[in-house]
Amino acid sequence: MHHLVGPIFNKPMPEAIVLLAEAHDYLVAWATEATADLKAAPPHRWGIQAKRSTVEFPGKRPTLIQKASERFGEVMNIAATLERLIDALSWFEQQPAFSRLIVLECHPSTSHTLDANDLVLSDKSGIVRVRCEVSDVVARTAHQNNKEKLDLTALGITGTVPNDGARRFLAVSSEFAHALANPRRAWQRLPYRYSWIPAHSDHLTTLLEVISADLPPA
Repeated sequence: MHHLVGPIFNKPMPEAIVLLAEAHDYLVAWATEATADLKAAPPHRWGIQAKRSTVEFPGKRPTLIQKASERFGEVMNIAATLERLIDALSWFEQQPAFSRLIVLECHPSTSHTLDANDLVLSDKSGIVRVRCEVSDVVARTAHQNNKEKLDLTALGITGTVPNDGARRFLAVSSEFAHALANPRRAWQRLPYRYSWIPAHSDHLTTLLEVISADLPPA
């Protein structure tokens, strides 16, 4: 089954960012067209029609776009995820500790393979140095939809943070980051902590590095 936005494998970070940006801008352009079409919907049925409306992708599509159409709501969700991914990758690219890494794999639509993450960076020999889960959860509580537990499990954190040479991150909305890193949480019961990193100057995307409770925040 094809995903709306296909995966990226073994690409330099600048090239991956370009591919993601092309896909994002294409989706936004056609979703905007679909939004304009909704102006013709009867006001008392706008919500029903908008929820079921389809965005068509005619003509030549960017490399990563794998479908000819998709539901409007799904396009909106994927566009938000792409924005988080681009913010995260741009931050990693600018940091000396990560700038020479390559995108081993990137799954904008889903982590659909065993042991896969939304974003994995490796050194040139293929050793994984970064694992990152990306989401656009709109929530002010840490346990919304069990998302934190699911993402930590995907990162291989079911107890203590693995000491395997790979650093682990969550790329999330600022409001969800505040909920996850809330100092009032029962941290004494948890084997991990979060180190807070603004991934973009507008503070809409936050990177939370997951570190062992035994280590001080970076």
